[in-house]
Amino acid sequence: MIVRPEKMDFSKQTFSAIIYGAPGVGKTTVACSAPKPLLIDFDRGISRVRADHRVPTIICDTYEEVLQDLSDPSMADFETIIIDTGGAFVTFLKDWALRTKPGAKTKTGEFNSLKGFGFVKTEFMNFTNQVKTIMNKNVIYVFHADEKADKDGTPIQRLLCEGAAKNFVWNGCDFGGYIQMLGGNRTICFTPEQEFFAKQSHGISGKHVIPFLDDKHPNNFMTLLFEQARKNIEAEKDYFEPLQKQYAETMENVKGIVEEITDAETANMAADTIKNLEHALTSKQEAAAMLKAKTDSLGLKYTRKDGYVLKGE
Repeated sequence: MIVRPEKMDFSKQTFSAIIYGAPGVGKTTVACSAPKPLLIDFDRGISRVRADHRVPTIICDTYEEVLQDLSDPSMADFETIIIDTGGAFVTFLKDWALRTKPGAKTKTGEFNSLKGFGFVKTEFMNFTNQVKTIMNKNVIYVFHADEKADKDGTPIQRLLCEGAAKNFVWNGCDFGGYIQMLGGNRTICFTPEQEFFAKQSHGISGKHVIPFLDDKHPNNFMTLLFEQARKNIEAEKDYFEPLQKQYAETMENVKGIVEEITDAETANMAADTIKNLEHALTSKQEAAAMLKAKTDSLGLKYTRKDGYVLKGE
């Protein structure tokens, strides 16, 4: 089904996000603030989340167990799947590849980094697409930060993840933020800086202060963030409203003009009139197609010298 931009509906848009930062900064708690969350505890870290902020959790030993749980009818109760942590998830996928993909194992039985991470990358992306597109749920990957030094010795923050995975995990995410403490406030930044990677989209960018949780500030930061992203997308539809109105008006004029074509002379007059109309969206292309269909039916052809003439002349 082809949907034109002005007809697109993003009111139920789902998102994929990366949240990362130093240990103890509250990454999992922030992730659990997403709407109706289910956490997959690859890292065995749910016990470190404060009891009143814990959410329903899958505790597993293999990747296959996770896939089985995701197919359970009870998944309809959840809107967001949280992967905690993304680095541990990659380790699970390595184990899965070693057991199920012959090319992922060397002759000595060790993990083949070149071919193995190819399987891991493909399955990682398949998993994200399954959750976001097929299951129509948000997906959040929580990562620990890995501090390194750039060529000048300046500390930089990267995802703590094995091999090439630390790079390809960014490909499918809508936005990603780095959490840190600044001036006594816990902040998350969605705009990349020299110190860290980040990803901004749908109007979500820059630094955001994460409220301290108490009776006045429930744990709903990511829920509000997703709602704002949807509002930003929906607001863009206002751009199409005047264009849609102009499109409808223009196409109505084109229809009347084309109906009046009876010969080469009226075809040339119609072509000039249509050219000078105020076009919007796809009206220019559609008008050209309507004009061609009418002139073809009358046995007319277009020439650079004389415009429309009868074929054979």
